[in-house]
Parts: sequence; structure tokens; C-alpha cells
Amino acid sequence: MLPGYSGKRNVPYFSPIWVEKVVPRKTGRGILTVGFINLLYAEGVQDFTFDLRVLKREANYLVSEILYEDQLTQDRTAIISYIEFEWIQRFCPDLWAAHTPSFGTVEQGSVSHYLQAIFRLPA
Repeated sequence: MLPGYSGKRNVPYFSPIWVEKVVPRKTGRGILTVGFINLLYAEGVQDFTFDLRVLKREANYLVSEILYEDQLTQDRTAIISYIEFEWIQRFCPDLWAAHTPSFGTVEQGSVSHYLQAIFRLPA
């Protein structure tokens, strides 16, 4: 997400999320309702549901504007993509240091299984 929660300008915020639902709003304006679990939210793991306006859609990622219900919230852009172990290692170093995957385990071969094991997410 850009901007994130720290800094005065454009310090991004990175967190793996577990997408639970995506519902097109059928407005003709490219709006989706996305429900997800934010795994590294500062106040602990939490469920969120946001409307997003799609700005760019590619095979491996989506760039969107977060549409907040209150107009006082700062404009933010979210990028949602499939993540790889290298992404976690680079953007979530504390998570990586605490839970480095072991070679030869199911968690090492799949980011989804890795996150399910750490955060006890639904299958």
C-alpha cells in the first residue's frame, strides 16, 4: 500500500494478506469488493473488507485505489499480487527471521502452506 502508515510522504506498507473473497460490484467502473486477512497489521492479524477501483490489471498483479467510506481518509493505492518466498524475505524480514522455511517441508514449497502454518489460516 502506498503511502503506508509511517513517514511524511510515500513510505510504502508491506504485508502478506490472505484473500478470502473478491466480488465484482458490477458498476461499470471497475470496482471490486475484496475481503482479506491482513497478517502483519500493527494491531495484530485482522479481517478487512474494502472496495477497490482497479487502475491496472495484469496476469500477476492488480493495482487499485482503495475506496474508503469516509472521505477524510488519505488516498491510498494498493497492489495485490501473488507473493513468493523472496518477497517475504525482502519486505517482511522479521517474519522471515522468525519463521525461515525448512527445506524438505511442505511449507518450503508453497507460500500458501507456509502462511497457513504460521498464522493457522483456513485451508
